[in-house]
Amino acid sequence: MSDRHFELLVQLNLEYYRKQAKHLHHAYTAGDTAAEARVADVLSDRAAERFLLSDAQFVLAQEHGFRTWAEFRSHVESRSATEERPVSRLMGIRPDIYASMADTLLVELHRDDPRALRRLRAYVPRHATATSAATAEPRDARLIIARELGFPTWQDLVSFTEKSRRELDVRRKRRRQLHREAEALLGGDTDRLAALNAEQADTLLHMLAGSEMIPGVRLGKGLGAPRAAVDVVLGKATDLDLPLTRAARFNRVEYVRLLLDAGADPGVRRWGITPLENAIYHDNTKVVDLLAEHGIVPRALWTYAACGRLDLVRACFGADGSLRPDAASARPDLADTGAGFPSRMPPTDDPEEIVGEAFVHACQHGRLEVVRWFLDHGVHPDVAPYLGRTGLHWAIPGGRLEVIRLLLERGADPSIRDDLLQTDADGWLRIAFAARPSDPVTQRLHDLIESRSH
Repeated sequence: MSDRHFELLVQLNLEYYRKQAKHLHHAYTAGDTAAEARVADVLSDRAAERFLLSDAQFVLAQEHGFRTWAEFRSHVESRSATEERPVSRLMGIRPDIYASMADTLLVELHRDDPRALRRLRAYVPRHATATSAATAEPRDARLIIARELGFPTWQDLVSFTEKSRRELDVRRKRRRQLHREAEALLGGDTDRLAALNAEQADTLLHMLAGSEMIPGVRLGKGLGAPRAAVDVVLGKATDLDLPLTRAARFNRVEYVRLLLDAGADPGVRRWGITPLENAIYHDNTKVVDLLAEHGIVPRALWTYAACGRLDLVRACFGADGSLRPDAASARPDLADTGAGFPSRMPPTDDPEEIVGEAFVHACQHGRLEVVRWFLDHGVHPDVAPYLGRTGLHWAIPGGRLEVIRLLLERGADPSIRDDLLQTDADGWLRIAFAARPSDPVTQRLHDLIESRSH
């Protein structure tokens, strides 16, 4: 399975968009309902009098956030011929959910909310210099939501969403059909598994990568099934990479180890994310360590820091202390997880922001020496490069006691609230450890944070 949506081009192509405009013009004149709705959204009733190819081009430009076809054409022609299109991070969400998100955003835009204005300027080119968001239109809000999810237009997002829901229904049906085979795998019934075909084997390996293969049977960090049974399925499967990406997310440590040993590619990017990125985002440090042994992908300052590779972190800086250009070849974004996180604002080229990203992910995974090195080289302990989350916020869910102590000793402010949950360090602690409030680690963290809160 490709990690790229079937309708998205590998690169921007002006001829493609010219053909799209011709297709829209033809569909509209033929009375296509969807085309009429698209045109009306931009031109209202004007198209009823006359709708030329130039009008279709204008509609296409507007759908991409540009004022005119000429501006859109210039944008396409100026982009790198090898620049890749973004990939959606979400699967199986109903289109009306996205529409509701756009409606909520439109209210914030009309209220001239500062963050909404920043999003408008970042994602709608014709509003790039706007000083107020109050005049934004519904299609502007929809375009922002589409762009934040990795799509160039609202139509692309809706098309992908509908296709992904169909695929998800097929996948769920296959899983239901394989319930007995899943039980056979968990129970070690190699005779039954010997009859599997390749598609069934691929599906079972994907199911085993999650937290529950069948309802009520929780899979932890162990393999979760007898090794002999898993070997039978591995011998019939054609795709080990997709299960690896999923297993990295669900902290299936021993399964990740087995997949890597069986030849799964740790550098593959499925669903727009690598296994290592998935493990980093989900606080799965043991999986991070396993994957890093086979190769750090993507190779960037923030992944080196999350993996605790101080040698590689240092190598990202020149002799004069300046950040090397290739240190930011990839940037973190929690929206990549597909877990419903909002996309960050587009990252800047500011070296402080790039270093801040690496710093907070080092805090997240308890990489004490990397954290100390950054602090010694001038990084502020309260840096919050995206989503307003400081190193403290990132370190608390994993119970990174030594990192938290170091941050507080260096002056970190536990009263800072993040943008996402709007809560301080103690609030993050209560959320992260809600299921185990009497855990000794919980109490030590609380005492440590409390001692610095006054």
